[in-house]
Amino acid sequence: MKEILKRAIENESEQDLIKCLDFNKEEEINSEQYYLIEKALIAKWHSQHEDLVNTIYIESLKYDGFVEPILNIALNREIYRWYDDELESTLRKCVHALKTIDSNKSINALEKLKTLNNENVNSILEMYKE
Repeated sequence: MKEILKRAIENESEQDLIKCLDFNKEEEINSEQYYLIEKALIAKWHSQHEDLVNTIYIESLKYDGFVEPILNIALNREIYRWYDDELESTLRKCVHALKTIDSNKSINALEKLKTLNNENVNSILEMYKE
């Protein structure tokens, strides 16, 4: 997967990126691939941000380097989430991913998202209350 992901980023190939996201079901992601995922998160040449963020959440990838790109995706709907409807599934997954990372940096990012007073952010955060 690492080679396909690297090629996807170098060639700005959304098709290769999609293949990588499909492979995640078969191959484990290791920390050596985190820098590639981080590059893909900030890239504007594809529309797979929701799936990338979801992968971080589902695979429990804990890496502070993901925090700023995830926050950027959450805050910049017109660039990264233009396909989100009123339920804002990508935004919701950003909250889940930040909770999964569970570091001081991700907690600070969640605090920034709370200030938006967005009902989708708030409903996900309610799920985590004890």
